[in-house]
Amino acid sequence: MRKLVRMDFFFYGTLLDEDVRRLVLGPEAARLGLVPARLPGYRRVAKGYSSVPLLTRRSGASVEGLLACGLDCRQAARLRHYEGRDYRLARCKVRLADGRACAAMVYLGRCRIPLPRGSWRLGEWQRRSKPAFLKLAALWLAAYRQAGYETRGRVRWVKRWAARD
Repeated sequence: MRKLVRMDFFFYGTLLDEDVRRLVLGPEAARLGLVPARLPGYRRVAKGYSSVPLLTRRSGASVEGLLACGLDCRQAARLRHYEGRDYRLARCKVRLADGRACAAMVYLGRCRIPLPRGSWRLGEWQRRSKPAFLKLAALWLAAYRQAGYETRGRVRWVKRWAARD
């Protein structure tokens, strides 16, 4: 019998938006266990050329977001495609509202991303950029389906990450 791999992810940017989560993760996104959490030691900033955020290290700062509990391999693979090459996956400690710490996977920006241009706020992004962003994201994810990644089982990397400590 195959072991079912489940992973927890910390969402801090566009994936805080319910419509984006549903687009990226599919209809199962509505059944995700979402828990308010924060990531200490980072701050959320806008990328210099884009409407989406990234995290930069900052002592004493923290980023509010959501802990998405129990994503399966397929959802994790879709997230990887959605985030693209500008982000790398890292395991970080997040804090829940009751103070408990737990491990979660977080997409952090890579070094080659242009310098940040200031803070990023979900409400402002939803007002200014969300409609156009959803159209582009839908095209990006359609390319993922057309390439056949969902049906060819290209999720082995998820099992490697889940096994790491």
